[in-house]
Amino acid sequence: MSKTVSTRLEDDIVTKLDEITKKEKIDRSTLIRKFILEQISQYEMGKGAELFRKGFVSLQEAATQARVTLYEMMDYLQKEKIRPPIEIPEEIEKGIKRSLKLVKEKSKN
Repeated sequence: MSKTVSTRLEDDIVTKLDEITKKEKIDRSTLIRKFILEQISQYEMGKGAELFRKGFVSLQEAATQARVTLYEMMDYLQKEKIRPPIEIPEEIEKGIKRSLKLVKEKSKN
């Protein structure tokens, strides 16, 4: 189900929208809907990226929460120059030990 949402825009913004609609060969409502959906996606990727940067979620979890593919999230992180949190050596060592334990368990099965 869809709902109508209205807003007031300055004349110069409406003029710019009309210029874009001519270039894109779409109507104004479609253009505005497209812009809004793109901004929602950017907002959600930004929120997911921030959680990833802080170490609260994995890269895959960030992408899932933002409702984008893993590759789209990776591209976003690269463009925004967002890096994963830096792990201290003890955390890296624990991760390696957990991984080795899982590998040993898998090889037994």
